[in-house]
Amino acid sequence: MRYFSVESLKGDEAGHWTGSYRARHRWHISGVECPRFGVWAGMDAFPSVDLAEVAEPALSEWKGPMSLPEYKRLTALVRPFVPPELPLYAGCTFGPMVGTAQGKFGPVTCWPSWEVVLREDAVELLKVEGLKGVIAVRMELKSRRSTMPALYELEARPLAKLHPDCIGEFKTPACDICGRPESFDLPPKRWLLRSTVPEGLDVFGVEGANLHVVSERFIETVQRLGPSDVHYQELPVG
Repeated sequence: MRYFSVESLKGDEAGHWTGSYRARHRWHISGVECPRFGVWAGMDAFPSVDLAEVAEPALSEWKGPMSLPEYKRLTALVRPFVPPELPLYAGCTFGPMVGTAQGKFGPVTCWPSWEVVLREDAVELLKVEGLKGVIAVRMELKSRRSTMPALYELEARPLAKLHPDCIGEFKTPACDICGRPESFDLPPKRWLLRSTVPEGLDVFGVEGANLHVVSERFIETVQRLGPSDVHYQELPVG
């Protein structure tokens, strides 16, 4: 099986579609001020995680960084609702995206670079074809166009890892005070660590990299619906 990361168009590239949206996830954990690393926040999004039962207004308020005690209090409240295999730290967002949309969308949209959106017919086709690991959460978007098809955010759970040889030595170590994970700059040439690739899945993410990885079967399927304003960069497995 061959794998590819879904990449957004470059700023000077012309696309086929006019669609755009402005939206935020319903819940989030704000940034935290760590005594070791200062203020920081990650970017992992888990739209399938429902925090409606957590009675905590701070999770829906977009504000500045929290103190370390407040951050630990919120993560303790949220942890029971997040699958154990998923990370939980400052900057994580949850629930559907809520906002507005306009224009016409292709089967797959990647904008900004860390968000991938599927048109409703693409989600339906992926399900009919039996692709695995496709977690698509309907976005709650208002639009002036009554005929606009529903849009779904594609969740990429960080199950795989990049090979250590392509990351090199430019890494920030994990923090045992605030829980910040190990981080690194995304290398231009990258490949997956074979032992971490989830067998049989057509969609997954990469730990610490904010990448949506899809199989060649995923690409072949959505391309039946026409062009998408995205690039697919192959990620070898080594």
